[in-house]
Amino acid sequence: MSELLVGHVEALFRYPVKSMQGEQLKAARVGPTGVVGDRAFGVREPEGRVLTAKRTRELLGWSASFGHDADPGDSGPLITTPDGETFRATDDTASAQVSERLGREVIVERAGSSAEVFGELDADTIFAGMPAAEVLEGKPRQLPAGADRYGLATGTFFDSAHLHLLTTGTLDHLGSLIGDDADTNVRRFRPNIFIRTDNDVTGFAEDAWMGHRLRIGAVEIDHIWPTLRCVMTTVAQADVTRDLRVLKTIVREHNADLGAFATTSVAGMVQVGDLVVLIT
Repeated sequence: MSELLVGHVEALFRYPVKSMQGEQLKAARVGPTGVVGDRAFGVREPEGRVLTAKRTRELLGWSASFGHDADPGDSGPLITTPDGETFRATDDTASAQVSERLGREVIVERAGSSAEVFGELDADTIFAGMPAAEVLEGKPRQLPAGADRYGLATGTFFDSAHLHLLTTGTLDHLGSLIGDDADTNVRRFRPNIFIRTDNDVTGFAEDAWMGHRLRIGAVEIDHIWPTLRCVMTTVAQADVTRDLRVLKTIVREHNADLGAFATTSVAGMVQVGDLVVLIT
């Protein structure tokens, strides 16, 4: 076994309600289902379809926060509407308030509250108009004809995994591929752990981690695999501009993958500045 220092934690992010804006943390507790409190709540339709900004873009105008508490326990995040009104996700009126503003009946709930929930999917728009069959060609995961839903990670409203990592080196490389006016703001990609890599790192840095483990602060992660990107990377939000070139470049240059998903093998605390060590 060998160890190699690959960078340090630049920033930590948590998104208490799926597809809403989240919060930047100085420290986070990482457990079996990822960053504690991340995607802990979602907004769903009565029949179980969980809303995402892939189709319900207005969700990105909302925000949710636990108040930067590394371990929020059973408390509900504070939701802020686009017009500045606030309420707790656990308030009795939360579902009614979101329903009124979205113009349809929805339910705000904690992950694990319902027996069957699923993500909403539109095969025609999931890759910003690029044919899904072409984007997914050669990948193990395909979209069945007519698919309009997908399963969510166990115990959370995260789409595919419990933990999402991204590096400065990868975003720098992506920006160079797009051009001088590229907007590769990290918030466009919504990672949990943003890692600053050494200046000599080139290309898509996370590729070197596949099949290995990482130690980040007191946490160890394994089962690292590429993050498949979708139309979410192109959507305007807060200080991020709409840019279709982002996804098109990722598809063309890196098989639609950017960043890495992972699972937690050793739980613990992670802080900004912690070293990131590759274990091979």
